[in-house]
Amino acid sequence: MRQELRELQKASQKNQKKQIAHTEKLIEKFRAKASKASMAQSLIKKLDKIERIEVDEEDHAVMHVHFPVHIQPGKVIATIEHVSKSYGEEQVLQDVNLLIERGSKVAFVGQNGQGKSTLAKIIVGEIPFEGKVTLGHNVKIGYFAQNQAEYLNGNLTVLDTMIEAANETNRSKVRDILGAFLFRGEEVDKFVRVLSGGERNRLALAKLLLQPLNVLIMDEPTNHLDIQSKNVLKKALQQFEGTLILVSHDREFLQGLCSQVFEFKDHQIKEFIGDIDFYLEQRNLSNLREAEAKTIKYKQEKTTTPPPKDLKKEKALKNKISKLESNIQQVEREISDMELQLANNDSKLSQDTRFFEVYNRLKATLEDKMAEWEQATVEMDNI
Repeated sequence: MRQELRELQKASQKNQKKQIAHTEKLIEKFRAKASKASMAQSLIKKLDKIERIEVDEEDHAVMHVHFPVHIQPGKVIATIEHVSKSYGEEQVLQDVNLLIERGSKVAFVGQNGQGKSTLAKIIVGEIPFEGKVTLGHNVKIGYFAQNQAEYLNGNLTVLDTMIEAANETNRSKVRDILGAFLFRGEEVDKFVRVLSGGERNRLALAKLLLQPLNVLIMDEPTNHLDIQSKNVLKKALQQFEGTLILVSHDREFLQGLCSQVFEFKDHQIKEFIGDIDFYLEQRNLSNLREAEAKTIKYKQEKTTTPPPKDLKKEKALKNKISKLESNIQQVEREISDMELQLANNDSKLSQDTRFFEVYNRLKATLEDKMAEWEQATVEMDNI
């Protein structure tokens, strides 16, 4: 997909350069003639507004990630009994019971606000809750929070961040690990506060490798990662021999990573034995965002009925927007045809004052129609 995008960008850039060169030639021709001076200015303004197409650079640098299992844990990783959690008056989890066994590859999915991240935090002991969570023998959890990058100290450099997190056994490997996460040469001396979102996430993942673990709990780990880095992380997780719990909305990322899905809905959790595609098939969904959308749609249909006046206005605005878009396309075609005639340097046109009158009238009409369309779309958004 990245290669196809680059090829498309190259083709678009080539066409755009031809158009720009052609417009520049027209400007030079029109500048010399007083009768076409306004046309030259119009073309100059048009040229200034063109956003130049750029081709993405090819980056062959790839992360090399491997999550080693520190020590073999017991058969049971975690026993979750009668767990409930609320934030003020908002109940998120209610009387949840789960058993997570060694070697499980689990996905937490479902609606936002239904407790996926909350249960992950409960398992790692980050927040208080009601109920009981018992971790198994020799369980060592590596936890990657959804906002993991925010826990990094912005006043430290990349290298100092890793050295601070390292111990005697792995401190000598810090630079190698950073190199695997694409922090090389002088980049290790960058302050964390100047890193991009993707760089911060890569650094947070690198830190994770410094701690002993046999269980990985990751909450939206692909946020801010580019496609290549995401694919490398996925491959590393596929090779991970420990227990994996993933909180994610990304169907493509979860494919091939999980064999057990827990759906969070209405303060409860439902188990699906199978991969993410099996879960979606059972729920008759095409993606992981649809469950939330369908519930909201259902509630709206049951509980809200827009006033008849708004429905009429909405219908009228839809018709108006559709008609305006059709008019705009027609006017743009006519303007394009006239500009093509100019481009062909038809000598008769230089003597035809009516041609330029029509052309300028069409340009004015286009501006008016565009203003009408913008106003109508604003009104539609307000509805």
